[in-house]
Amino acid sequence: MKTLDWYIIKKFLVTFFFAIFLLSAIAIVIDITEKIDDFISNHAPLKAIIVDYYLNFIPWIGLMLAPIFVFISVVYFTSRLTSNTEIICMLNGGVSFYRLLYPYMFTAMLLTILFAYYNHVILPKNNKVKIKFEEQYASKKDQRSSKINYHFQIGRDTFIYTQSYDLNTNTGFKFTLEEIRNDVQTFKLSADNMQWDTLRKGWKLTNWTFRKSIGKYDSIGKGVDTFMVLPVTKMEYARQDYDMETMTTKELKQFIVDQIRKGNENIKIFEVERYRRTAIPFSTIILTLIAVAMTTKKVRNGMGLYIVAGMLLSGAYIIIQQFSTVFAIKGNLSPLIAVWIPNFLFGIIAILLLLRAPK
Repeated sequence: MKTLDWYIIKKFLVTFFFAIFLLSAIAIVIDITEKIDDFISNHAPLKAIIVDYYLNFIPWIGLMLAPIFVFISVVYFTSRLTSNTEIICMLNGGVSFYRLLYPYMFTAMLLTILFAYYNHVILPKNNKVKIKFEEQYASKKDQRSSKINYHFQIGRDTFIYTQSYDLNTNTGFKFTLEEIRNDVQTFKLSADNMQWDTLRKGWKLTNWTFRKSIGKYDSIGKGVDTFMVLPVTKMEYARQDYDMETMTTKELKQFIVDQIRKGNENIKIFEVERYRRTAIPFSTIILTLIAVAMTTKKVRNGMGLYIVAGMLLSGAYIIIQQFSTVFAIKGNLSPLIAVWIPNFLFGIIAILLLLRAPK
């Protein structure tokens, strides 16, 4: 690479990591302000706060907003180059605009690979430690033990409901298993409680009754206790939606396959998480192109104007991302399409800006 390339790459990386450092410092201060009462009341050890929580909190918050801060960083340092006429000198010196993009794209792709690998492999492992700390000392404390009204779909037409579950004794209360075909209940099994049998890997049902429809007739029965093996273990009752943050992408894919095999159709939130881990890092490349294209033209009060425009575009990207995600989880929009919609829209903006950029 030429000296000019290394000059731009250095500016890119130094500005980005400085921005991330400032973001992390501000985020830590805000987070400490919100959680200091929890830390004190739950007697959280100082070492655990620093090592288990904040050393894993920093990459979590950093990766969440990294592409946006890449964009803002490129807007900032490129607008400075433009205001100092350095970009104009490069173009007048025979360096084409598209050749000028090489160091930007090299750095953006390098960061994209780094973000994607961290998202898919390393961050979930860090999140396990962070979430374990939060459950013990902070915001997620008692969330697992306080959840009620569990619903599971274990087959195309088979559903399970449990009113409440005690994680300490592995006992569920007011258990119901139903089979519904063509909007008609064909089978129902109810029990006062269910307890996990560790040795037999199944459930002991107490004070149970059942009703099964056979043609025009119903078969009814009851008993004191019985044993049943279900495709739902005690771990399912302890699971929270945020547990997907602790799964590597390989584990998340297998979890989705298992849920589909059970007939569970409520997996869109997990599919969104799976595709998001690739789509968000990839946005680094698109946002870098937009930042370069919009800041290489020198205008009056350019730096301030560019920074404001950059903040507005960053906000628009986040809003579009949130809206499309909600439509995927709550509506009929494909999770894959929903996650990539912001990149598609901003990709079009990037192409238009590149065509209009000074050459």
